[in-house]
Amino acid sequence: MKTFARLIWRYVLTAVGVVLLLLVLTISLLGWISWREGYLQPQREYSYSEIADSMVETDNGMIFGAEHAPEEWMDGYAWAMILDEKGNVKWNYDLPDELDNHYSSSDIASFSRWYLDDYPLFCWSEDYGLFVAGLTKGSLWKYNLYNSPNVLQDIVHGIPLVILGMLLLVLIFCLWIGWRGTKRLRIVAEGLDALADGQTVQLPTDGFTGELAQKLNQTSSHLQKRNEMLVRRDDTRTQWIAGVSHDVRTPLALILGWGEQLEQDSSLPDTVRHKAAGIRTQCEKLRSLIDDLNLTSKLEYGAQPLRKETFTAGPLFRELVAQFYDSPLAENCEITLNQTNAAEHAQISVDRALLARLLENLLSNSVRHNSESVKICIETEIRENFLYLTVIDNGKGYPPEILAALNLQETTENTPHILGLHVVEQIAAAHGGKSIFESNYPSGARTCVWLPLG
Repeated sequence: MKTFARLIWRYVLTAVGVVLLLLVLTISLLGWISWREGYLQPQREYSYSEIADSMVETDNGMIFGAEHAPEEWMDGYAWAMILDEKGNVKWNYDLPDELDNHYSSSDIASFSRWYLDDYPLFCWSEDYGLFVAGLTKGSLWKYNLYNSPNVLQDIVHGIPLVILGMLLLVLIFCLWIGWRGTKRLRIVAEGLDALADGQTVQLPTDGFTGELAQKLNQTSSHLQKRNEMLVRRDDTRTQWIAGVSHDVRTPLALILGWGEQLEQDSSLPDTVRHKAAGIRTQCEKLRSLIDDLNLTSKLEYGAQPLRKETFTAGPLFRELVAQFYDSPLAENCEITLNQTNAAEHAQISVDRALLARLLENLLSNSVRHNSESVKICIETEIRENFLYLTVIDNGKGYPPEILAALNLQETTENTPHILGLHVVEQIAAAHGGKSIFESNYPSGARTCVWLPLG
């Protein structure tokens, strides 16, 4: 929903930005038109009324005022003339030949408002006659508009309302477009969330998001087929491992039983009994590997159900350590168990069989990877809402490549076998905890497993 809210605000801000952009563009356009009109219009130094007022009547006729030269007075105008009361041309300045005529009162009334033979002009009445200043053809449009005062007032008062109304309509349109787009995008966003959760997606492909929805539908279909293939592959792999493990266990049990019999047969030479003991030891390792392989396969694909029960941590760990002491591996190690008072009485909800496997793998790893007898210290304590199980030995410790494979998930062709420790990781994760493997100072291995309290 946060993404959806941000999307709506983005559209709202976009709509407001579009409105403001239109307003700025409109004002800029009006300003440019005004500037262009002022730039293209002929620039006149003096108005026609000022020129008319400056005219001086002499015995030789009309002349421009002495303040400026005629060219300066007429800067921006093409020609000028003065008509007397009868409509005759009394004086002129660069007057075109076709305009040197007699003009009746109706002619004067007409060209004073419009044009004189397509020449735009301006008129000013003086005591000496009618002063007329003209421009070149096509240099100016000259039309008179007639409106009542009420219309002009309505226009002046209505312009702000019209502008606001137009802006409001544009804003409503933008919001409507944004709402429609957001609605479509919300469907796509929900489809993406469903796709991320591994669900099948089938979105409508109409509207402007149709192409994107179609791509998501195709992606969902491909992922669904791939997931089905992976599930079938994983099921096949799990069944194959379980079948092979089952088939191997029967001959392995026979070999292990025969090895124990030969090892305990006092009538055999010591060398034969020693070899029989080696056969038994290797069979036990092989049986442990098969169990780990079966368990890691089930944990990885969720085929191993968790049968959680609530236990008191102190008695449970003492029982699990005592259980390990019954195995032949306990002959090559010395185990101490230290539990804090809080850990002794803490309640944890675990699968007892899996927790026993976790502890057995850690203890077996310390014994098998050290040629001499090893001292192992098991500690439990409570930190926040977790029980911290720490297993420390004084052996050779974890090689760097093992630590990289466990903690950094970096594996190479030369990475040693870590199936048993990988099972420890999986069991801890299945209980909602985690495990950390590190070297112990000054020597040995250190493993910390966090288990949530029940």
